[in-house]
Amino acid sequence: MTVLIDLLPTTPSSISFPDRVKRLGLSHELQNKILNQQIYSETAAHSTTGFPTLTRKDEQELAAEMLLYRYKFTETVYRSTLFRQATLTVIQNIYLFQNRKIFLNSSATTPELERQEALLLFSCPVKTRGALNLAKTFQHSILARIWNRITSNQQENHSTRQEFIDLQTTVEELNTLRNIYMILCQGLVRKLVTHINSIYRQSISFEDAIQIGEFGIARASYRFHVSSGVRFSTYASKWVFKEIQRQALGGRLIKISANTVEQYAKAAKKNSPDLQKIKTEIKGRTAICQSTEFNILLNEQGSNVSSPTENALERKQLRKIVLQAIDKTLSEKSGDILKRRYGLPPYQNREQSVVKISKIYGVTRGAIYQLEQTALKKLAACLDESSI
Repeated sequence: MTVLIDLLPTTPSSISFPDRVKRLGLSHELQNKILNQQIYSETAAHSTTGFPTLTRKDEQELAAEMLLYRYKFTETVYRSTLFRQATLTVIQNIYLFQNRKIFLNSSATTPELERQEALLLFSCPVKTRGALNLAKTFQHSILARIWNRITSNQQENHSTRQEFIDLQTTVEELNTLRNIYMILCQGLVRKLVTHINSIYRQSISFEDAIQIGEFGIARASYRFHVSSGVRFSTYASKWVFKEIQRQALGGRLIKISANTVEQYAKAAKKNSPDLQKIKTEIKGRTAICQSTEFNILLNEQGSNVSSPTENALERKQLRKIVLQAIDKTLSEKSGDILKRRYGLPPYQNREQSVVKISKIYGVTRGAIYQLEQTALKKLAACLDESSI
């Protein structure tokens, strides 16, 4: 699975999670709610009820804490000469990864003016720097890229310097708050996953969708603030669906954008006259769509993109071609993972989740995701060549 740069990687903490929660100094009521939650109990793993919920008061308290530690991170970078170059490099290269906002709030009227303002603020000598305004707190996307650059370019003697220790502690607190959101949103994720579009269920199981949805909660938790004008559940929902879309469509043999899939689903539901136009657009996205071998895999997963005139015998023959390509192109392990994931013989109609497969092979879920993606690319290239 692709590593998400905005999840703030750090070394494992020597302090237990309950102690890190207590160190945050949250209200007694919220602290007890977090610590009493049995994350890995059998009941929580299979029940759709009984999960804790975030009240509006909880949201306000957690959002304020998250903003506080984002400000602490920004201030530590602002006061330090150690992190100056990493900060300036990220700000200078902002235009390379879209016109993103840099600060929590800025008087600059355009992204370029805000960029110039940031460069000026962080390039002045440390001795002349005044107090950092709260409005100049970094947006999370900027903060995450600065942290990633600091850790990737870190020298051995930096890890013992107080500046780095302070910054790492702040990141640890941000991740603790992120984990709290994930604990208190287990019920929300399960509820959202039950409403995902059927086209995404073709690529990922319910268990996988829950795991992926939790990444969406994590990404939303770093960014949410009550000033957004909506509840956290509303704000986080788009991140959950976005993450599920990205993972589901990324694992398909035919690469289609999430926007195109949504348009197709809406047109098919309403029997819109634009349906045929969207079908043509999907087929035109990639030459692989013209491969009949791929049509059979789509048929097996329930897609409506392939021709409805294909009979059962033809589907059976084409399926045989795909299985032969798997055995010929892929290693035994990679082939077995694909067969398990898509319910191919000898696992007919018994699609297995990444969680289950990772336990079978004794590796992490990320390793299974990576093997699956590599195997799909090899298979796609093989079938594409055979169709020319």
